Amino acid sequence: MKLPIRAIPAALLSAGLLLSQPVLASGWPVFDSAVFTAVNTLNSSIATLNANLTRLLQGIGQAINENGAKIASTVEATGKVGREFSTEQEKNRRIEDARQRYRVSSSICSESGSGGASQVNAGSGAAKGGLRPGGGGNGGGNPAIAAAVNAPPPVGEIDAARSANIHAQFCDADDYAAYGGARACPRVSSAMPGADKRVDSVLIGAGPNGKTPDLTFSPQQVDAARMYVQNSVRRSIGRQLRRGEADTIAGAQYIGLMNQYQAILSAAADPLEQRIADSLPNPATRDPLRESLQSPSANSYFQQFASQQAKQTGTMSTREFEAFEVGRRYANTEYQADLQNMSGDNLLREQIRVASLTNWLLWELRNDSQRGNIISGLSLGAQARNEFEPLLQAKLKAVSGRLGGR
Repeated sequence: MKLPIRAIPAALLSAGLLLSQPVLASGWPVFDSAVFTAVNTLNSSIATLNANLTRLLQGIGQAINENGAKIASTVEATGKVGREFSTEQEKNRRIEDARQRYRVSSSICSESGSGGASQVNAGSGAAKGGLRPGGGGNGGGNPAIAAAVNAPPPVGEIDAARSANIHAQFCDADDYAAYGGARACPRVSSAMPGADKRVDSVLIGAGPNGKTPDLTFSPQQVDAARMYVQNSVRRSIGRQLRRGEADTIAGAQYIGLMNQYQAILSAAADPLEQRIADSLPNPATRDPLRESLQSPSANSYFQQFASQQAKQTGTMSTREFEAFEVGRRYANTEYQADLQNMSGDNLLREQIRVASLTNWLLWELRNDSQRGNIISGLSLGAQARNEFEPLLQAKLKAVSGRLGGR
């Protein structure tokens, strides 16, 4: 009995295909070559797929390797750049540190200028001696004032008349309203009204009403200031003796009293005369000022605030020099720019200079305080004499009377 192909179990068919053995009976259709062809085609496709997959995986691996190399190269380059940047940054830091520590700033000349303060102060102290009576200083060259200051004192009436004659040069509106037209006030002075009787002549310099303060006096301002001292402190209360009069016993006593009186006047006039001396053009300021003006910020301040006397002669008074040293730093916007360019050791040095300047000014303040204490002591001595002299004189008379009665 022959079975149709459909009736052949699938298992037997598969086995036949795998064993490549013909198991069909005669009369069955032939299909072995077709099956083998299909299997071979499938195997070829699988092999091709495997080859393509292998190439794909190889390509992926190669790409990964190449990308890894690029990443490694990038990381290495980044690290190199970072190291170079750090090295350059450290180099720049060290250069800047060295620049701040050792560079010469533009204000170095101003700093050396400050070192001349001692010579300036000494020059001012020496100038004061020429302002005293008989000191040889002629002030601004006014002969009437020079005679009033340097000549031996006359009697009080002559001294007062001389003061009135000199006052004709300084008559003010109040004087003219009272006795205008007289020899003591022919006209109102437009340049220096009242200069011989106003303390402003010593403090800020003589000049028109409403003038701004002057730190360096002109020769005419010096004369006016000296005349104020003559009128306020050194006015005469008695004339000096002549040679024949001085040889008498009473003359010797008179000279002794006059010396005692003038000793007190010397102390009383000292602050005024020192103020005038500090306002005189001081040759010792020339070199420090020349050095200071090489600094742009100091020169800018000088051009704005220096006196005409300083600009014309290249010298300042002691008062103006000290004001310049303080002002060119602390009232000067250009100095603020100098400060902004300072750091590190340079800024520390500037702080030291500021402290030194402060100490110098405090030292001068201490000297002024001591001078004031000396004058206060003389005033106290004068008060003691006024109080005890009549008591002692009365007691001395009583003692002498008792001794005489014995």
